[in-house]
Amino acid sequence: MKAVDSTFLIGLLRGDPGAVEKARELDEEGGMATTAVNVYEVAYGIHRGMSDPSHRMDAFERVMSNLDVLPLDGGSALRAAKISGTLDKSGESIDPFDALIAGITLENGADSLVTRNTSHFQRIRGLKIEAH
Repeated sequence: MKAVDSTFLIGLLRGDPGAVEKARELDEEGGMATTAVNVYEVAYGIHRGMSDPSHRMDAFERVMSNLDVLPLDGGSALRAAKISGTLDKSGESIDPFDALIAGITLENGADSLVTRNTSHFQRIRGLKIEAH
């Protein structure tokens, strides 16, 4: 299973041909998952940025119905804290949401994280990144 980031989900919602093709590929390879944090990020963006978000939320819920949503649990939170603390100590801070996404992805044993924001995640030891 591969986890997909918010940037990938937004691409799917926009009908980006590259994201749509990658989604088909991932389905054939064993499926996709996302994190509860990614669900929050995308839904927040829809509600914040649109005057009538219901149509876009319906589309997002259809996309989510084809995904496993990995939860933020205690183990994931501890893994995210270790990621943040280690990077902060070395002078490389990370966005808290990105640390949570990475912690959840790693804690749940995903093969990799599919994202457009490779620079956000490439510093995290043990996290495989797949650009899309």
